[in-house]
Amino acid sequence: MLCSWCYSAGRCWPSGGRRSRARRHPLSGVSAPVRGAWRPTDGTRLRGGPESTRQNGEVTATTTFALVRHGQTDWNAAGRIQGATDVPLNDVGRGQATEAAAPLSRFEWDFVVASPLSRAAETADIIAADLGLEVTRHLPGLVERNYGPAEGLSAGPKLDALRVEGSYGNFRGAEPELSVSNRGLGALRLLAEDYPGARIIVVCHGTLIRLSLMAALEREIPPILNAAMSVVQFSPEAGWTASVINNELLEDDALDAVAAL
Repeated sequence: MLCSWCYSAGRCWPSGGRRSRARRHPLSGVSAPVRGAWRPTDGTRLRGGPESTRQNGEVTATTTFALVRHGQTDWNAAGRIQGATDVPLNDVGRGQATEAAAPLSRFEWDFVVASPLSRAAETADIIAADLGLEVTRHLPGLVERNYGPAEGLSAGPKLDALRVEGSYGNFRGAEPELSVSNRGLGALRLLAEDYPGARIIVVCHGTLIRLSLMAALEREIPPILNAAMSVVQFSPEAGWTASVINNELLEDDALDAVAAL
């Protein structure tokens, strides 16, 4: 079975990383005050959300994102590389999407957006329906990394022949990692500009999330699990911060920060 991060068999977790033990979901058992959601009803671009302030005439705000990877697909289960190939959810993935909505429902969210690939779009539809919201946008910048000729392959000689020497998840003909992180963070910054101060659920893809977070936080990020959530904040002044990565709290008091949204 291929690792969903490095697409190799048993060679993942460089830099001394290790798999963490299972933990209770960081948002389980937590409640937060319900605040009326705000969202555009006429397609207009919003400026000055509920947590916005103005400095020197410019709108500034901290925008919160819950980044959720899509649920499982048959290719995930078989260890095949998906990338930009449009592979639908399977029944396990649909169940994972429903489970992902439960902890998110303890908080008030303003928007749900998604990658246009069907596995992410359907995951977002399931989560949004459970939260009484609608998916408002599908952003091309949130599409998974394009792995080129490696897509559809599983572990074996054909995939090994495409592997870039000395790398883990890089294959000849694949989209460069920098390109992936740039467009992933670009999509999130676009949302922060359009909806400053909002709280946005973004349903997309594992490699896109991991590479974007590595670039934003300048730290190693573990493999992103199916339907796992990462909570990050962005402000024009402070840049990027994170409180939850891959369903794991980063600090003991991080849950308080999430509950204070």
